[in-house]
Amino acid sequence: MRRGLAVAAAAAGLALGAALVRPAWAGDPSLEYAIKADYLYKFTPFVEWPTTAFDGPVGPFKLCVAGQDPFGPVVDEAVRDHKVGDHPVIVIRLKTVDRGASCHLLFLGRSRLQSPRRMLAAVDGQPVLTVADDRFPTKRAMIQFVLIDGHVRFEIRSAVAQVSGLAVSSKLEALSATTKGDGR
Repeated sequence: MRRGLAVAAAAAGLALGAALVRPAWAGDPSLEYAIKADYLYKFTPFVEWPTTAFDGPVGPFKLCVAGQDPFGPVVDEAVRDHKVGDHPVIVIRLKTVDRGASCHLLFLGRSRLQSPRRMLAAVDGQPVLTVADDRFPTKRAMIQFVLIDGHVRFEIRSAVAQVSGLAVSSKLEALSATTKGDGR
């Protein structure tokens, strides 16, 4: 069984690495957000959540999009019929993020109602993988999308994840454009 998990993790790593070479041109936001939607799901095999983060052994994995949704149906299609471990993935759209928001992964989108700082504060200390768009540079998100030479890349802040009880795989950190340990 361990060997099967290792093979699956290696395959996921190769798939994530292959996604890094796909171009996302700044002039084509639909392609850019399709790639980002794909990344959201592909990050999950490289992050370990505490078992207490889930509503039982097969409770859903909640991927939340906060603020304005830049993905539309693309994110739903990217995660359709996928699981994180034994947890089926569901997409939840939130206009605002309240304290105790029930998310496992939180993508921070533009919002006129709430700043990224307040969104992050609402889930501070909870086992929620926070992902910020490149349009919202914030040093408190665990993963920050960045555009480098027209390609979608990401930065990892593993120390920020650890404070919230998440463990980020060194394999994901190795694919990071840069690794930010302390979140400063």
